[in-house]
Amino acid sequence: MQTFNFRNQLHLYRYKIIILLGLLIPFHTSAQYHKKENLPNYDDELIHYGFYIGGHTSGMKVKYNEAYLTNTFDSLHSVIPLESPGFTVGFILNLRIAQYLDFRVLPGVGLYQYTLNYNSFNQTEPQVVQGKKEAFYAELPLLLKYKSQRRGNFRAYIIGGAKPSFEVSGKRPDEVNEDVLLINTFNLAIEFGFGVDIYYKLFKFSPEIRFSRGVSNALFDRQNSFSSPIDQLVTNSVSIYLQFQ
Repeated sequence: MQTFNFRNQLHLYRYKIIILLGLLIPFHTSAQYHKKENLPNYDDELIHYGFYIGGHTSGMKVKYNEAYLTNTFDSLHSVIPLESPGFTVGFILNLRIAQYLDFRVLPGVGLYQYTLNYNSFNQTEPQVVQGKKEAFYAELPLLLKYKSQRRGNFRAYIIGGAKPSFEVSGKRPDEVNEDVLLINTFNLAIEFGFGVDIYYKLFKFSPEIRFSRGVSNALFDRQNSFSSPIDQLVTNSVSIYLQFQ
């Protein structure tokens, strides 16, 4: 009997909850659409400036050469790239070229670390030799930003373009005499991502996720024990940016 009453009460409360939600949802939606817009004329301006900070994880994709594929390296089992964290900071120059389209130049500097584990076997036990490259890169992303229609104080967007980068720390690869992993000082990558513009009273805040894939060979062409089994190294990274304009 108690179970029967409990079920009846639950049944009645369920309809009350549904009715209450049905009344609250239109009210909430209406409040969102009638909320006062911050910076209503912001997107009509031709140029905007700002800055950004970001964090990323970066790694490399390895393409083996013919010598490795034909088993010339009897003891080498594999070369495994590792993901490593880093950060980026820079400035924003945004040029409005159409109602929903912007061109963005984002000069900045980023700390990257690229690590490869060389796994080999001898007669007793497996061995791992690590090749590591850590450096600061000056970056110049050139991106197109396609925006959705603004809804209140929010607007979604997608973004894509190219990012050339140049190493600005350490020796050039041709000046290094040690047997280490040598990476080219120049890299070119294709980038794409998405984000959202949030309009506040004094500024616009834009969190963004961006994916980067290298299109140039990052491996320096001088042969040593680290480069001998590799034909090509391609950079990959996933970044989260916090942008203020």
